[in-house]
Amino acid sequence: MSLKDRTLDQQCTVTRPGVSNIAASYAVELLVSLLQQPLKELSPAYYATTKDATGSTSDMPEGLLGVIPHSIRGSLFNYENILPATQKFSQCIACSEKVIGAFQAEGDNFLFKVFETSTYLTDLTDISKFEEINNEVIDLESDLELSD
Repeated sequence: MSLKDRTLDQQCTVTRPGVSNIAASYAVELLVSLLQQPLKELSPAYYATTKDATGSTSDMPEGLLGVIPHSIRGSLFNYENILPATQKFSQCIACSEKVIGAFQAEGDNFLFKVFETSTYLTDLTDISKFEEINNEVIDLESDLELSD
C-alpha cells in the first residue's frame, strides 16, 4: 500500500511510535509553561541573545518556567534538543495569516475541510506550489542526465 497521498504524520511508520511519546511530553511541558506565562499564547518567541557594541546583552523572553520555545527540533542520535530562532514562515500550515483568517471566518466548517481533505491546508497556504516547482526541478535534472 502506498503512503504517497497521506499527510506527513501518516507517512512515517518507523519513528512515529517511539517519537510520539517524546512529542507528547514536550506538548505537556509547553502547555504548563504557557499556562504560567501572563501573556499565554501571545508570549514572545525565543530568540538568541546578542551583544551590542557596548557589550550589553538583550534580555531573553522567559516565562516563570524558563524559555517558551515556538519550535523544538531534536535528534535521537545524541538526545539533543535545538530551539531554533527563525522568522515566521508566511505559508505555515499552522499559524500563517491565511490559516488563521480562514479559521476565524469559517470556524467549524474550516476544521471539517481540514479533516476531510489531506491537501486542504497545503492548497490554502500555497505549499502545493512548492511541490510543483520541486517536481519541475527534478524533471529538469533528469532531462540533463539523459542528455549527457
